[in-house]
Formats: sequence, structure tokens, C-alpha cells
Amino acid sequence: LALTMKCILIPRHGEDIDNLTCSENFPSPARKAGQVLVKVQACALAPGDIRVMKGHCDYFQPPRGFPYIPGGDISGIVQEADENSRFKRGDRVLCMFEVPRPLDGLAEYACAKEHLVEKIPDDMSFVDAAALTSSALASYNACESFVKPGDRVLILGGSGGCGTFLIQMAKNKGASYIATTSSESELVKALGADVCIDYHKEKFWQITAFKEDPFDIIIDLGVGRYEAWKMARNSGVLKAGKDGGRYLTFSGDEPHMKVHNMWQTVKFALSILPRVVWTRLWPFVPRYLHHINGLEVKPGCFAKIMDMKLRVVIDPHSVTSPLDLEGVKWAFHVMDKQAGHGKVVVQVAST
Repeated sequence: LALTMKCILIPRHGEDIDNLTCSENFPSPARKAGQVLVKVQACALAPGDIRVMKGHCDYFQPPRGFPYIPGGDISGIVQEADENSRFKRGDRVLCMFEVPRPLDGLAEYACAKEHLVEKIPDDMSFVDAAALTSSALASYNACESFVKPGDRVLILGGSGGCGTFLIQMAKNKGASYIATTSSESELVKALGADVCIDYHKEKFWQITAFKEDPFDIIIDLGVGRYEAWKMARNSGVLKAGKDGGRYLTFSGDEPHMKVHNMWQTVKFALSILPRVVWTRLWPFVPRYLHHINGLEVKPGCFAKIMDMKLRVVIDPHSVTSPLDLEGVKWAFHVMDKQAGHGKVVVQVAST
């Protein structure tokens, strides 16, 4: 292993994506016991990369120091592992970042704890493998815990990183009907959605057909905010709790929350927890649920996800030139604007 490597660096917190730099001689990581050292081939971006960069949630998502390497969902080739590890040099793998924040992925080499690593099939591309990691996991955990066979499902944000997986997984779970909000009708229908609601033209809570045959579950992938919950609760498009109706949110009322201290942490919790409790006690409204354990890695979960043979949607703004700084900056702009369709992935190596 070379003593130095090429990587993308963020020198400080800030809103300006142009602060990203590229280093050709940053110190390579030193593997610790229980970790796997990987030669990175691709790295998928996620909303957490923007939060960490801007420092919006630095109370619980701080980098280890500055400068730091962004990106957390990677795929690559194992270089080193423990002697008794289930991985060996040359294995093709995907690796998820360690919660609570994505770090270290946009580099030629990275280390990951072994329980966050899984082998990938020979016929899976490194780009697809990186794209699967945390987004497919969050979608898988949501389906396993909250979607039931026969459910009528509405997904808010169906063409994003999680949404493109969630549509397919809900279909696989036996959902009888899937609607989604998106501007990409052709894409989401190809993935299995029955209906696409163009949110630029109509509001899901105003559609008569949904009031006549309400949903069992609405899954808000961080796009609906409080208004979506309020209108879902009051408009009649979602069943009451006594009839099995539930509203699952991935982010709460504010997708772009800011948490810099304990008080703001408590404030965020108090915006969610009372609603979770009172909707459970009052059965005449839908139950409100928060996907707090969305990134829990259970034994075998990544293997089960890969066995589903999901279609992986790669956003056209993905970076195909290895660690191209201008391309990475543009990819961060796409993530910042929540303008991606599918997953935004950065090619790290050419082989």
C-alpha cells in the first residue's frame, strides 16, 4: 500500500461547494483490527454528505477533523483483512459508512468495519454496488418493518436514491397498488409504480380517487415536510390508525434540519416523539412513524438485497472520470438541490 493517495477533501464547514479540493498525496489510511482495507472503485453520495459539509448537524454528525474526506458508500477490492476474516485480498465488496455520518469514501483507499462490508456478485458493477449500499438498506428496512402484503402504498419522492429502490421492494413485498410523487413518470412506472403524481401539477391529497380508496401507508422520503403529514391526516387519502393507516417519515418535518447543540436535539425530538405517541393512542387518525433505525445493518441484509436483483438507477450527473474535482463539485450541487434521479455516484478508479 502506498503511503499517500489521491482523494477529495473538504477543508472546513461551509455552504460553498467550491471549497472542495483534490489532494494527490494525502496519507493513506492504516487498517485496524476488525476492519477491511479496500481499494475504492466507486463512491455513492447521500444527503448526509451535504449535512456534514455544511455543518448543519455538527452536534451529532461532525467530521473527525479538518480537512476530511467526504463520501461513505463505497465499493472496491479488498487489499487487507484480519487473518480470521471472511474476506480475503481480491474480494469484490461494497461497504457502508459507519453511522452517524459518511466519511472517507472519495479516496483511492478506505477502511471499513467488517460488519459493514459484503461481497458482491461478479456480474455486478462497482458503480451499482456503491449505489445500493445505504439507500437500498434504508428502503429494505422500511419495507421489512412497515409494508405489508396487499397494502396500498404512496411514496413521496419516488425517483430519488431511496425511492427508486423502495418502489421495487414494495412491489416485491406484495403491495397491491403503488403511487408515487415524481416528475419522472416513465422512470417510476418502469420500476413498478402504478400511478405517478406530478407534484408540479397536482397535490396528492386533492385527488378524488385516493379519497375514495385511501392508502394503507404513506412513506415520506424527506420531501413532504409537515404539510404532507397534515394533509394526509386531514384529507382522507390515508386510512385511520384503527384501520391500519400509517404515515412513515424518513426525516421528520424539516429535511434540512440544523442541530448544533443539545437544545436543538431536544427540540427536534419533541417535534416527532409526541406525535408518535398521540397518534398511537388516538386511533381515529393515521399512526405517525419515524424510520429511526433505517440504517441498521443486520446479518445477511446486504446479501438479501442483492438477491432481489433490483434495477439500480444511476443519475446522469454521476462522475465517470476518476475523482475528477469539477465533476465531484457538480455532483455535490445536484445533491444539495435534491435534483438527483436515482443515485449520484462518483467513479474513483478506472479499474
